[in-house]
Amino acid sequence: MQVVVDNVSKHFAGAIALQNVSFEVCSGSIHGLVGENGAGKSTLGKLVGGILQASDGRVIYDGDDTLVSSPREAIERGIAVVQQELVLCQELTVAENICLGRENTTLGFLRNRESLREFNQLRDELGFDLDGRARVGSLSIADQQQVEILKALSRNARLIVLDEPTSSLTPTETRHLHQVVKRLAKDRETTFIYVSHFLDHILSSCDAVTVLRNGKHIQTGPAKDETHGSLAAAMLGRDLSDVFPPKKAPPPTSAVKLSTSGLTRRRKFENINIQVKAGEIVGIAGLVGSGRSEVLRSIFGADEFQSGMVAIDGYPVGRHTPIMAMRNGLAMVPESRREQGLFLEHSIAENISLINFGELRPFGIVNRGKEAEEIRKWAGRLNIKCTSTDALVSSLSGGNQQKVLFAKWLAGNPSVMLLDEPTRGVDIGAKSEIYHLIAELAARGMAILIVSSELEELVGLCHRMYIMREGSIVGEKSADEIEIGAILRECLGVYEGDLHSKDFCNG
Repeated sequence: MQVVVDNVSKHFAGAIALQNVSFEVCSGSIHGLVGENGAGKSTLGKLVGGILQASDGRVIYDGDDTLVSSPREAIERGIAVVQQELVLCQELTVAENICLGRENTTLGFLRNRESLREFNQLRDELGFDLDGRARVGSLSIADQQQVEILKALSRNARLIVLDEPTSSLTPTETRHLHQVVKRLAKDRETTFIYVSHFLDHILSSCDAVTVLRNGKHIQTGPAKDETHGSLAAAMLGRDLSDVFPPKKAPPPTSAVKLSTSGLTRRRKFENINIQVKAGEIVGIAGLVGSGRSEVLRSIFGADEFQSGMVAIDGYPVGRHTPIMAMRNGLAMVPESRREQGLFLEHSIAENISLINFGELRPFGIVNRGKEAEEIRKWAGRLNIKCTSTDALVSSLSGGNQQKVLFAKWLAGNPSVMLLDEPTRGVDIGAKSEIYHLIAELAARGMAILIVSSELEELVGLCHRMYIMREGSIVGEKSADEIEIGAILRECLGVYEGDLHSKDFCNG
């Protein structure tokens, strides 16, 4: 299905989400849609999918500009949307979800065997690996997304809009999804509009890419002609070199704030010796499974370690708990904000005040004035974009959720920050804000230990780096030795040839 977006605008209560956007999507292609949070990409995807309607302009499907006024009309026209928050019945089987709304019945009785037979026929035809009898709630997010795609194809969808389809997937699941999408585009000439902030995913899977900025169309062109840097520059309206702040090394006389000696956790890591000085940003690079995240969790007390020592300001803290770590000035931004870092169905204010609960509510009595002042301070300082700090965290974009997570920990006034994938799931603009925040915290004397799957992130931020492989530290790089190729070779245990990677830990 060919799609032409013709001079489309969309307004919400006076706010302009899209303004005079025009571009074309070729039939049977995978078309990427990128932009910062608030650029309008998800709004445009929903508009093309019939969930929203344009305030001005039109969307033309295979030459037909008849308005698609509802998701049901979209389905009838062969258009489907797979949203970031999947819409499936968790208690029903895969086959029952696929046939939902058009069940096989006889005299009002469900013919589940017939539905399962139809499902198996469709699954085998398309090459999906799903059990039609499995309960959807028991499946991984990746498999649930396949169910959504299969449901769309069972309704003869010729255009599928994917809204942030890889936001909750592992690297292996992401590669499999991309293989499925490419096969469907090639074999069935299914058209995909792929909304994402993962630029490497867009570059590796899309035929063309459209960039939006502040609700306006910036450019559309072949994905093969773009790079990570060129797309980021178009999204931001400035050169990618501005994303990272200038490095300012701590004074040589800075005291060691955090250190480990012989830290060992069975089957995870052994003999880990790390030092981080006040005002220093130190990275840990390594492949998935190298033990890097596990080291951070043990330092914070979230996981036990069998031997070795953690010291703060030179004083051993022994085997401790997260509560003890916090009392010693440690804070940890975990890998998954949704599962480990935030209460999504609570307000921004409640999340920010959580760590500082005792000070703001002495003897259980809420000091409303002080609490409101503290929340306003951190929401303003981290530029959290929200209508009110009483809004639910779940209503925020990924970048703003991550800022709330930082604000929660910073409100506790830590001296050491442990950061595990600090920009996972946020767009390039929010990443830049977080990078500048990290540099600012270090400049004020905070010690920062960071784990990241993106080498550019570590290279752009860190004063020093440790390299881990198979649970051990195999190298250390000073500021003038931090270079992507050399670090990647040590992570892989390869010391010849020239290797380059943008997101090596996810490969």
